[in-house]
Amino acid sequence: MKNLKDQLAGIAALIAAIIAIGGGFVKYGEVMTKLDVIESRNTVDYSAQIAVLEEKVVALSEKHGHTKMLVNAAEIKLLKVQIEEIKVSTSNPLAN
Repeated sequence: MKNLKDQLAGIAALIAAIIAIGGGFVKYGEVMTKLDVIESRNTVDYSAQIAVLEEKVVALSEKHGHTKMLVNAAEIKLLKVQIEEIKVSTSNPLAN
């Protein structure tokens, strides 16, 4: 009877180990899928928006006498957008 109990305990331990290993492989697959999704994301290109802002700044500087203030405000706004973009791109440890 004791031999049968030992064999059943061994089989139960083997089944538990197989289930644990299988769970590890499932979790590994989920992580790899998430990484693939993150890597496949397209980054946003702000060059067109920057060009539009630069054109607006030039237009404003040609029309108004108080252009220094407007140019500085537009540049500050542009820099804030760029800082936010950098923060977003560096906040994700899986992006690089």
